[in-house]
Amino acid sequence: MLNPKRILVTKFRAMGDTILLTAALRELHRNFPQAQIHVAATEPWIWLLDGFPGVTKLWPVTWHNDRAARTKAATRLAFQLRKEQYDLVCGFHSSPAAAMVGLTTGAKIRAIHFHSFKAKNMYSTVIIPGKGTMKPVVERDLDTIRGLGLDIPEGVMPKIFLKDEEKSFAKEEFKAWGLTNPVLGLALGASRPTKLWPLHRFAEVAQKWVSETKGSVLVITGPGEESLVEEFYKAIPQNAELRKSIQVMPVANVRTLAARISQLNVLVGNDSGPRHLATALEIPTVTIFGPEHPLEWHPYPQNMHPRLFLEPLHCRNNSEPGSPPWCGLRECIVEAHQCMNKISSDQVNVEMLRVYGEYGKNLGI
Repeated sequence: MLNPKRILVTKFRAMGDTILLTAALRELHRNFPQAQIHVAATEPWIWLLDGFPGVTKLWPVTWHNDRAARTKAATRLAFQLRKEQYDLVCGFHSSPAAAMVGLTTGAKIRAIHFHSFKAKNMYSTVIIPGKGTMKPVVERDLDTIRGLGLDIPEGVMPKIFLKDEEKSFAKEEFKAWGLTNPVLGLALGASRPTKLWPLHRFAEVAQKWVSETKGSVLVITGPGEESLVEEFYKAIPQNAELRKSIQVMPVANVRTLAARISQLNVLVGNDSGPRHLATALEIPTVTIFGPEHPLEWHPYPQNMHPRLFLEPLHCRNNSEPGSPPWCGLRECIVEAHQCMNKISSDQVNVEMLRVYGEYGKNLGI
């Protein structure tokens, strides 16, 4: 019977992927409550796992885009981890470099899962079920530990844990900024331009929220997204009271970001890290999808976390066998960005006000 004392978990990806990993972490801790779980993941997102139940050590990693630098960093990390004498390694959404880290630890049992349909699960000592089947990323992560013979239910959701003092500090920040309940969060950014909903539509949503709820709006962006804020404000009428109700969140570290999102009543945004964070904090969300199909990246119940997605579109023409079509373009060059432009603010407003009424009224500051 499998009874590991020391477990290493690896996932070297972006914010959303790190948050989705928490579903598998919950199940590892449930099945091995006495085990020490170490996590090696990308900085700064790894700090979202600080204080996670069962996780006793975090190994922050800078995962370089340059292949040579990435291999060098992975090798250095692997030899550090080897000293820890792990019984079990679980590698999620692996690449050759990430799989090598798992192998080099010397752990006898390794569940290493590659995202690609075609790539073999290199260095895995167990057979991962579901290989080659399109499914939500969170279920693919759970398949990694199902390969250990564990009885893992479907539908386990990600969860982020915050300290009471972190939430209390965020609450005081909101008051200092003049935000009044209820507070809508608007996550304007995304990983590439084709995933951005038009900023004037976000402005229309902000106006609707203030008009209907008499509340306020917190605009959420990250480093390098200042131009999005400028364009957003150009679409806001020159009304002093309205503009006073809309505040831009100062850029902060990921745990401060999480604490601030935990004080919202609803978050509306593109398919991006902040909306994964909101769902993991049990804040209602509305997500606008464009080039990528929601199947992989939206495992959440749609009553509390609806998503808007326009289909079918012939310009989404990238796909693996058995997977829904998607578009990998960074800039739209063929159809005037219709996947996003044809989703109206009225559609978003309906879902926003519904989830607020059903799930969000008792949240916030």
